[in-house]
Amino acid sequence: MMPIQAHGLLLKARLHLGRVGWLDLLAGALLTAGLIVYFGVAPRLHQRFIAQQANLQDVQVLVARHARQIQTAPVRLPEAQQNLQNFYSALGDVEQTERSLTTMFAEADKQDLVLDQAEYKLSYDKNGRFYAYSIKLPVSGSYAALRNFSTRLLLALPYASLDDISFKRRDSNQAALEARLHFTLYLNGPEDYAAGIAESAARQGAAP
Repeated sequence: MMPIQAHGLLLKARLHLGRVGWLDLLAGALLTAGLIVYFGVAPRLHQRFIAQQANLQDVQVLVARHARQIQTAPVRLPEAQQNLQNFYSALGDVEQTERSLTTMFAEADKQDLVLDQAEYKLSYDKNGRFYAYSIKLPVSGSYAALRNFSTRLLLALPYASLDDISFKRRDSNQAALEARLHFTLYLNGPEDYAAGIAESAARQGAAP
């Protein structure tokens, strides 16, 4: 049998529920559920929202950095066009030809080479738009000196090429070699530069 006190409490609860009404009970239940959601679920949702915002900011930073890299990255030219651009940037200056010859003669003197009368020819390539200055240089000296001279000259004049080299020794007991070196200087300059030199030379020759 139910104890008297418990019976009394149950009776009081029933009387209380009768006075309150089912609508009030429903409202209270909804309020309780809302409080549970607010204090239990809402903090986790808030933390997840903050984490998503942080991830979004990281993505925005990466996108902005990538956009700046694309804007500042140099435009890569096709290989053939890039090689042509490198060729023109490496050309010497046709108006500084005398300086190139001075470098050549100074290097030959350092290697104790004996130079003979050289042959010079300046021509202009209209298709390539560059000058080719041909230098055929008779020279005599030791093999080591000739090799050092050619190597050091090509390093000093990066726009020069050694097109041909021939050796001759008149006497097998002779240490010095007679050689003929053919260099070509590739130069940049105005198209009418060679014509101007020829006209100036013609005027000087015609002068009394």
